[in-house]
Amino acid sequence: MKRTRTLIPVALVAALLMSGCAAGGGTTKDANGKECLPSGEASNSVKVSGKVGQDLKLTSKTPVKAKESQRTVMEEGKGDLPKATDSINVAMTIFSGVDGKVIQQAPESAVPVAKDGLSEWAYDAFRCAIPGQEISFVTPVKEVTGGQDPANAGLEGVKNTDSLVMVMKFGKIAKAESTEKTAETCDELKPRDKKYPEVDLGDGKSEPTIKIPKCIEPPKDLEIKVLKEGKGAKIKEGDKVMTNYVGVDWNGAVRFDGNWTATGIEFDTTKGALIEGFTAAMVGQKIGSIVQVTVPPEQGYKDGMTRTFVLELVSEAK
Repeated sequence: MKRTRTLIPVALVAALLMSGCAAGGGTTKDANGKECLPSGEASNSVKVSGKVGQDLKLTSKTPVKAKESQRTVMEEGKGDLPKATDSINVAMTIFSGVDGKVIQQAPESAVPVAKDGLSEWAYDAFRCAIPGQEISFVTPVKEVTGGQDPANAGLEGVKNTDSLVMVMKFGKIAKAESTEKTAETCDELKPRDKKYPEVDLGDGKSEPTIKIPKCIEPPKDLEIKVLKEGKGAKIKEGDKVMTNYVGVDWNGAVRFDGNWTATGIEFDTTKGALIEGFTAAMVGQKIGSIVQVTVPPEQGYKDGMTRTFVLELVSEAK
C-alpha cells in the first residue's frame, strides 16, 4: 500500500468546512494547534447514500470542481484528535468529480497519521479526524497525482484538470510508540536469526500472526517468501488485485498496519502506485497466494524502519 506521496490508500490510496474544521461545530485545530483545512462550496455540496467504503453513491449534482482542497464535516465524531505517532481507522470512497462515478471503495483499515508518511492532501484530510467523524473532501486530481498520468495511480476517467470527491468515515485511534522511541530500547542489535520472521497463518479467516524478537539485525535487502501458492492467474504489473495484508515493525513485531476482510482491498500494481516492496512481492505471483515480504526502508516508507508484511492475493479486481 502506498502512503508516501499518494493514498493512502489509492490502493491507497485513496486517499478529506466554514472557518475551521466543522460545518456544525467540533474542532477547528489539529493536535499541533494548526487550523484545520476549511470547507468550501464544492465540499459543502456533497450528498451521499449507502455505506462508506462499501456501496456509497454520490447523490448530489455533478460536476464538482475545486481549485484547492476543501474539507467538510458531514457527521460529527467524538473523542481525541490523532497525534503524529497514532494510526486511525478509515473507510473511504473516491468519486470522479466529473460524473460522480465510483473510482474506488476502500473498506476500513488503519492509516498512520505521521506527516512525513502521507502526501500533503492526505495529511490535511487526516490531521483533524475524530473517531466517528464522516467528511467530504474535494481536491484537484493534480494534488493526488503530482501532475503524473492519473491512470498510473489507478484514477480512471479523470484528468489532472478535474477534481476528486472523497468521502471518509473515521474509526478508532490506535496509539503507537514512535520509531524513535522503539529504537532507543535497543542498546545493540543481535545477529540475525534466519528463522525470523515466523508467520502463523492460523485458520485463514483472520489475519496471520508475525513473530520477530526485539533487537535483532534486520535484513539489508528485500526478502520475499511464498507461504502458500495459489492456483489463479499470474499477476502482471498494472493489474489490480483484491488483497488482504498485515504489517509489523521489525523490532518486536509491533503491528504497523493491516486490512483483513473476506474480499480484501484493491491494490494497483502499476509502478509507483504502491511502495516498491509491495509491488515486487505481488507481480509474478499467482492469485490465491499468500506472500511474506520484509521491506527495508528504501523500498518501503523511507522512514528508517524495516517492516514485514503478509499479503493474501485474494482475487483479481473487477
